Amino acid sequence: MGDKARNRVQVSVSRQALLTNSRIIAKKSELPLLAMIKANAYGHGGAWAAEVLGSQKNVLGFGLATFSEALEIRNHSRTRKPLWVFSDSAPWTSDHLQLCERHNIEPVFSEIESLLRFQAMQGSRKISAHVEVNTGMNRMGVPVESLSLIRFHPKSIFTHLAEAENPNSRLTIGQFSRFSEVVKWSRQKFPKTLIHFANSAAIWNAKSFPLFREMDLVRPGLSLYGVRPYDEAQEAGLRRVMTCKVSVINKIYLEKGDRVGYGGTYHCARKQGEWVATLGGGYGDGIFRALGGSQKSSGIGLYEKSKTKVKFLGRVSMDLCAVSASAKVGLGDSVVLWGDAIDPYEQAAAAGTIPYEIMTRIGFNSNTRIEWIK
Repeated sequence: MGDKARNRVQVSVSRQALLTNSRIIAKKSELPLLAMIKANAYGHGGAWAAEVLGSQKNVLGFGLATFSEALEIRNHSRTRKPLWVFSDSAPWTSDHLQLCERHNIEPVFSEIESLLRFQAMQGSRKISAHVEVNTGMNRMGVPVESLSLIRFHPKSIFTHLAEAENPNSRLTIGQFSRFSEVVKWSRQKFPKTLIHFANSAAIWNAKSFPLFREMDLVRPGLSLYGVRPYDEAQEAGLRRVMTCKVSVINKIYLEKGDRVGYGGTYHCARKQGEWVATLGGGYGDGIFRALGGSQKSSGIGLYEKSKTKVKFLGRVSMDLCAVSASAKVGLGDSVVLWGDAIDPYEQAAAAGTIPYEIMTRIGFNSNTRIEWIK
């Protein structure tokens, strides 16, 4: 084998799938996109995503969580489009100001103290900045009653919906009632300011939100990476940008009563016995331990060659896990754990989590080979 050791966990990330998804979203919303690439582009590679989407005319810029993420994009991609930092401006300092001026970074203000510091600093008017309004999610956002204190012209004013997948909920209706008043105020006070509220779920439910017609942009995240924004949503042609495959490194035939893995939580109940395949990946590679599930409920996989769906057997360990197999399965065969053939909501439910968490944890360690493909 020499120096060319084969990685047992293989992650491929598709440029074409990302572009396809961005076009679907742009067509669906009929608005420009602020592409959310925080958390390393939901585990897909932040600089890579910025590079791919940076040439798209309908992409206005990119949304990050922190200044560190923004600097990573500036240092490792060629895009010069604006980078919006959503949750790292408090407490505001002169260092923040210098970073923004030097690297074309646009801060988002979500609490009033830092907003007031920003507008009091000399040179702050040279920087494009955004204001998030708290309309009821009560996580981030300037109070509605404090908006009158703004003395600079925000590039955008926006809110974030806590339950966009449910347009008729009391929470959503209440948020829209408050944000509608903010929109009226903003259009009068700052007529050139962009207004927005739509994450992926809101884009999918645009027809249920009359205020959507007055918006200037959308902020897709999950849907950009090929995952429908909530379980009941239609996929609308989205393609999974990431595919994760793990290689078979052993195969064992179980007799009735034989157990698998730590604690022996899975036991063979079949009189005729069954095959089990050991895969070369585990929770150290981002494969959730909870996918091992129970005797009756577990995570899923798909043999790449046969397109046969299989389930996890027994507990996932640090660098190994086991799935059901057949006599035809061979060493080196690949099992897909994430990709177009796997329903991300089914996989996430088995792990007791959501697709976001699985994507951001898959396979970014030394045992993993990552390939960015066309």
